[in-house]
Amino acid sequence: MSKKITIIDYGVGNILSIKNAISYQGLKSVVTNDNKIIENSTHIILPGVGAYPLAMKKLKNLKLIDSLKIAKHNGTFILGICLGMQLLFSSSDEFESTEGLNLIEGNIAKLDKFKKNLNIKLPNIGWRNLKNNQKDLKINILNNIPNNSKYYFIHSHALIKCKKNVKIVNSSYQNIEFPAVINLNNIYGCQFHPEKSRTQGLQIIENFLNL
Repeated sequence: MSKKITIIDYGVGNILSIKNAISYQGLKSVVTNDNKIIENSTHIILPGVGAYPLAMKKLKNLKLIDSLKIAKHNGTFILGICLGMQLLFSSSDEFESTEGLNLIEGNIAKLDKFKKNLNIKLPNIGWRNLKNNQKDLKINILNNIPNNSKYYFIHSHALIKCKKNVKIVNSSYQNIEFPAVINLNNIYGCQFHPEKSRTQGLQIIENFLNL
C-alpha cells in the first residue's frame, strides 16, 4: 500500500520545514485542509505554533475535528508536533479552558503548575535531552536514535495528566519533568520540533513515516 502523507494546513505551524523534512526522506506529502484527503491518509502530521484556543477555533471553522477523529478510527498514523501534540488531548488551560481534539484523554497545563512554589522562566526554549524513566518502555518513533540526543523545544504548556496506558518519554526544564514524546496506539506526539532538531529529529520523522 502506497503512503498518503498529509500535513494539516489550518494556518498554524511550520509547514514548510515539515514538508522539507519529508522530502528529505524521498517521499511526497500533501499540505491540505481537505476533509476527504485527510480521512483517506495513511500518515497525518498536525503541526502547531501559537495559542491553543485559536488553534482549536481554526480546526473547528475548517471542520477538521471530525476528519481527524475519523482518521484515528481508521487506524491512520497521526503525529502531533509542539502545539499539535497538545491539541491531541482533551483540554488546555492556556488563556481559558478549551476543549481539544480528545483523540487521547488528558489535560494540558502551564509548566509553572507542575510544581508548587517554583518560579520558572517561560517559555522553555532550547535543546533538551529525553529521559525515559521506564527501562522497558519503547516508543517506535525513537528507534535508532542515541540516548543522549537533544531536541529543540519552545513552549510554556505541556501534558500534565493523561490515561495510564499512554506511553510517555519525558524531558525536563528547571527541575520540572514533562512529557516530551507520547504514544497511544496509532497516535503519536512530540512536544519539541523534530523538523528543527537536526539528524535525530529527521530520524523521528523517518521512523514515523515508516510505520
